[in-house]
Amino acid sequence: MTSSQTEPYRLPVLVVDDDPQMLRTITDILRMNGYAPTGATTGVGGLELAASMEHSPAIALVDLSLPDMDGIEVVARLHTLSALTQVVILTGNASVDSAVRAMREQSYDYLIKPVQPDHLLATLERAGERSYRRRAEEGMRESEERMRQIFAHVSDALFIVDDCGVIVDANPAATVLTGQSLNQLRSVRLNEVLPEIDTVADDGSDGKARTSAVLSINTSPRVLDIQSARFAPGVRVYTIRDLTKQRQLEEELAQSRKMDAIGQLAGGVAHDFNNLLTVIMSYSSLLLGDIDTTDPRRQDVQEISDAAERAAALTGQLLAFSRKQVMHTRPISLNGVVSGLEKMLRRLIGEDIELAISLGDPMHLVNADPGQLEQVIINLAVNARDAMPNGGKLRIATSNAKLPPASRGKRADASANGHVMLAVEDTGIGMTRDIQQRIFEPFFTTKEQGKGTGLGLATVYGIVKQSGGEVELHSEPMGGTKLRIFFPALVTATESLPAVSANQSAPRGDETVLIVEDDASLRALAARVLESSGYKVLLARNGVEALALCAGYQGTIDLVASDVVMPEMSGRPLVERLAETRAETKVLFMSGYTDDDVMRRGVLDGRTAFIQKPFTATQFATKVRDVLDQPRRAGIS
Repeated sequence: MTSSQTEPYRLPVLVVDDDPQMLRTITDILRMNGYAPTGATTGVGGLELAASMEHSPAIALVDLSLPDMDGIEVVARLHTLSALTQVVILTGNASVDSAVRAMREQSYDYLIKPVQPDHLLATLERAGERSYRRRAEEGMRESEERMRQIFAHVSDALFIVDDCGVIVDANPAATVLTGQSLNQLRSVRLNEVLPEIDTVADDGSDGKARTSAVLSINTSPRVLDIQSARFAPGVRVYTIRDLTKQRQLEEELAQSRKMDAIGQLAGGVAHDFNNLLTVIMSYSSLLLGDIDTTDPRRQDVQEISDAAERAAALTGQLLAFSRKQVMHTRPISLNGVVSGLEKMLRRLIGEDIELAISLGDPMHLVNADPGQLEQVIINLAVNARDAMPNGGKLRIATSNAKLPPASRGKRADASANGHVMLAVEDTGIGMTRDIQQRIFEPFFTTKEQGKGTGLGLATVYGIVKQSGGEVELHSEPMGGTKLRIFFPALVTATESLPAVSANQSAPRGDETVLIVEDDASLRALAARVLESSGYKVLLARNGVEALALCAGYQGTIDLVASDVVMPEMSGRPLVERLAETRAETKVLFMSGYTDDDVMRRGVLDGRTAFIQKPFTATQFATKVRDVLDQPRRAGIS
């Protein structure tokens, strides 16, 4: 494209895809690369957008599977609106029939989902250049050139075969599949290069799936009804799809959905459990403060408190897996975390296991919760130790790194910033492929009953994912295991919230605090803690009741301490409504579980005060005093 032509950022692109997430992803990629995309989830919506544009779209990306009309019909009507629009088919269910129909409707290209961003952008660049040429040279391209484009870019292997089964032409994907050049393929029989295919038996029926020792394929022979001097009438087109990667992706998708479902269940359980633990831990701490150290009952109360602490740690692991915890992140050095754990790790793994630590230099910082990162390293070390019952070697290494190609394709922002890698490798018993597929599931363990909770690696997975990272696992039976974890390099810094000692005396105050909590026991506990510290306390069961109370209360409400997840009206909409009438009121959120991303972002950037359940009475009173003493925060909007 010459400098005199309009720059790419002015190119209008219409995207029509019924998957909202796919639509957002594509439009974001196009916008970041200088295009001006507009999108629709239906064929009618896409056509209305195209008709309303001041200038017809230079390029249209059209999915074939739309809820209201056939994608090819959308292509035809787009060309009716403007012959200058270059249409690129984007489909996850390709076929020779749709490819030929797309060719007949003068589509520019034919891409198969999933498509790499680089491939998509390269196609759009070519389509954009062609759009400019078409505006100056309308009607210069002939139908056979359009077929060549589709034929060349379809990811399925296409073979054009005569009535004797001899290959007369093939596309680039066919040469990749067979490992032979186009010249080598021409004039040989199809079943000579792919013995799995019987050209005599295949009579144009539905595609047949076959699995050989080398690959899994799907074969669909069709008679090509085309007027061309290159081919004799009635030649057959064989489309052959290598299903190996597709089946692998299907397995990964099923695993991902299962993990998400388990994570959602774990998070829901943790929400109710943390309310109970808050009550147990708080009343235990109150009793410990009232019982003399010589009283024999004190040890009983201490055992209750210790058990609650252990249960809280278990709940924390569930939340880490489900990625519903609020993490307090700050800029940290991965090298510093590993170095600080070295002595503990040596005691943890025992004398019969050699520990080798290799720290990269220089290293980027990462934005992470240091306590959670320590938990990742400790859990991996314990898992490695258990895999080497007769001793071995544990190696922990750090370095700056790039995401591996497999992980890079899953992240639209993979190339935006560098990454920091943590590698943990052992010489233990390794894992079979079946075990590897389940290793990050909560409660899955290969250890004897009573020897493990099955939450160690599930916790690692959850913390890494919530930190924006990726996990890569390599293992072979009796060949050891290596996990590589990639954290995004630091982009923005945040401050962590200081921890509060459970034994610290509770600070006092005389302000008015509104407690909004649907759990009756926890609501009563919070009221008792604050009233005993001098505060005036108002109580509400949910957001609706809290708003009604505020509307009728004439005095000042200095602070609202609200649960995040409640029936009728939760914490976030309550605060937004309350800000309209009581802008001076400060806010403290409390929760043991939240899937409110907006609220979590507010906690991370310091705009939202938050206390994580379960907490003790002293911790709650201290946090209330801290929020009251701070300048009013900006809120969570």
